[in-house]
Amino acid sequence: MSEWKQCKWKNLQGIYSENERLSVVILPELGGKIASLYYKPQMFELAAQYSKESYELPSLDADFSLYDASGLDDTFPNIDANTINYQGKELVYPDHGEIWSSPLDYEIKNDSISFFYRSRRFPYSYEKEVSLEEDALVLRYRIINEKTEPFPCIWTFHGLFRYEEDMKLIFPDKVKQFIKIFESPLVGDQYTCKSINIPPRNSNAMGKYYVDGKVDQGYCGYYYPKQRVQCLLKYDPVKLPYIGIWITAGGYRGDYNCALEPSNGFYDDVEIARKNGCLFFLEPNQPLEFSLRIEVNALN
Repeated sequence: MSEWKQCKWKNLQGIYSENERLSVVILPELGGKIASLYYKPQMFELAAQYSKESYELPSLDADFSLYDASGLDDTFPNIDANTINYQGKELVYPDHGEIWSSPLDYEIKNDSISFFYRSRRFPYSYEKEVSLEEDALVLRYRIINEKTEPFPCIWTFHGLFRYEEDMKLIFPDKVKQFIKIFESPLVGDQYTCKSINIPPRNSNAMGKYYVDGKVDQGYCGYYYPKQRVQCLLKYDPVKLPYIGIWITAGGYRGDYNCALEPSNGFYDDVEIARKNGCLFFLEPNQPLEFSLRIEVNALN
């Protein structure tokens, strides 16, 4: 059983836990951001790190691009900022949603920690429970619609992992094609591509992609050959049927990170997802409950 304790992480209060294989640091003031996921056997940090000495705390409607792009976040109820008209009401979705920029209440239990958030703008409450197992960090979610009409929304795991030039991306066996969301030097001018290559360091490249269509196997991940470390994200593909992919090798603000992003909407923008027929509606009295397991192992 792993105990959770308070700690200091840069300029913020963190919550820390560890076992023989893994250690983790979470920042309640930054939406429950997982600031560190460290694999002890290989002395290897998996979470993309923030290069500055201190974090700035964003406001609710902050521009994500002006703040740190590091660690493992949740984006809900959207990614790209936009405004839609829905059932005679104007819904204004902030950049990368509300969770990343909001301080979360929390409760430490014997072997887990639960984070809580209630939106002041939208009709939902949000709970994330985090526990540390022998070789995995387990995230369990419960999102409740507190009103009487369906709420259009997208949940996406915004986990920014460590970039390494030789890293490999792992996808379900049946994935054969990807959709490019915007222009990138990674794959030329084709709208679809058969594979995604990790760009070389200092290539000034970045790219955003999605797996073409829904997946029916709930896993994706990373392999770091030099360190012989594999990290797998495991989840229910019925709850999270889409996978986004983000890579930057200096192309975005000079950052280096990579994110595989299981999601329940395609893609990023609530209005785009609605036009695509791929928008999730959080129904009253039907909580959205799901889990994400982040497993880390050394391979020979």
